[in-house]
Amino acid sequence: MVERNQPYTAILFKFGVLVGLLYMPVLLFHLGTWFPFAGASGYLLWELGRLHRAFGEHTGPGNEQRSEQRSEQRREPTTSAR
Repeated sequence: MVERNQPYTAILFKFGVLVGLLYMPVLLFHLGTWFPFAGASGYLLWELGRLHRAFGEHTGPGNEQRSEQRSEQRREPTTSAR
C-alpha cells in the first residue's frame, strides 16, 4: 500500500537529509563529491516507483471497466436501418 497525501516537501527533505548523511564519508575519506547525490538519487527513483504504483492502483479498476465495455460493444452486432 502506498502512503497517501505525502507532501513533496517531505520527500525533498528526506532527500536532503540522505545527501547530508552520505556526504559524511566524502568528508572523511575524500571520496568523489558526486557520491552523495548519486546515492540519494536512488531514493528519488524509489519514490518515483511508489508514485507509479499508486497511479496504477488508482487507475486500474477504471481501465478494466472501460476495456470490458469496449469488448461488449464489439460483440454486439450493429443493426443497420434499411
